[in-house]
Amino acid sequence: MYNNVAFIGGIHGVGKSTVCRHICDDLKIGHLSASDLLRWMEINEDPKNKKVTDVPATQDRLITGLTFTVRQDKSYVLDGHYCLLNLDNDVVRVPLDTFKFITPVSLNIILGDIDKVKRVLEKRDKKPYNSDLLKKMQDNELAYAKELSKILGATLNTGTQSDFTEILNSLHRSFCRK
Repeated sequence: MYNNVAFIGGIHGVGKSTVCRHICDDLKIGHLSASDLLRWMEINEDPKNKKVTDVPATQDRLITGLTFTVRQDKSYVLDGHYCLLNLDNDVVRVPLDTFKFITPVSLNIILGDIDKVKRVLEKRDKKPYNSDLLKKMQDNELAYAKELSKILGATLNTGTQSDFTEILNSLHRSFCRK
């Protein structure tokens, strides 16, 4: 549906929002947060809880949020996830239809050192996190991002919180030629 939204995914605590702010400031484009668009605070009693009760319903809320927010005369970076955790701690892929609806100009993923991510999350959320689960989540996010790239015919760029040059350069080419 859109030709002006780039998607940046990655696990919680990996630095997506920080990277997105830098990119958006640099390219003078808008930053959208999937959590804000689907109003995570309204559907979850504990906003620090990363588990999703109903993945399809949250994605419907995301699509509604995008529909009311995205303007065709502006470019955006949408930060979110390729995969989510359900109530049983299973890694669940965000439905393909969500990405088909967004039709991102590019897919991007921020990867991080799991021990560092674990420390960031534990400090921020003041609760313990399982390193193995975080690694499983990151591995699944990357694998699904690669699959989506092939299915959607969208470029996949990777980066870290400290080096997102590949993503920035790709988005510069995508948005600055318009």
